[in-house]
Amino acid sequence: MIVGQSPVRSGQSQPGQSQPGQSQPGLSDLGPADLGRSRPAIEGVPAGTLGLTAVRRLRHRHIIDRLDYLRELRRLADAMSQSDIARALGLTQPSISSALKSAAKIPDPPAGFSGASVYEIAQRFTAGKLAREDLVDQLGRWQDPNTRSAREQRRVDDELTRALRDGLLDDAVYRAVLDRRQRLGRPSHVIPTATAAGE
Repeated sequence: MIVGQSPVRSGQSQPGQSQPGQSQPGLSDLGPADLGRSRPAIEGVPAGTLGLTAVRRLRHRHIIDRLDYLRELRRLADAMSQSDIARALGLTQPSISSALKSAAKIPDPPAGFSGASVYEIAQRFTAGKLAREDLVDQLGRWQDPNTRSAREQRRVDDELTRALRDGLLDDAVYRAVLDRRQRLGRPSHVIPTATAAGE
């Protein structure tokens, strides 16, 4: 026994040790404050962001980072050989070749926009890479250069509605985008409220 330490009698629990029959708290027993304390700080995720909101932001940040990586890799390949890129990045030439094949399928954003589609712009907002005012401005101005007919325009509207349903836009942002599109005379067939979207 260590000098100065009181002996522990049989049946007596150590400090911090659960009593017999007492279960340890699980995630279902933790409140929002407990969850906030249990998660270390994550760059780009506000301290008060918990659970699904944090995971959604991280998921779409991962997707956007991948798109940016492939686009930059494609641009880099115009000035460097695949072998030189692979050596500089600590990768193999076949892995660079495979990535460039994927990059070839990814369109660049039109001038004045941060994404190549309505949905990508919304993803950038959710990932914390685009301010709210820039999101509303870009989605309000969006006019797909390859979209001419009303049927093709509906695809753009579907992406906007999908972004709402997937939690990338909240109801207030969604309405702000629709208001701006209306003011700019952009054709739209989208539903007017989030409630009508099935939320």
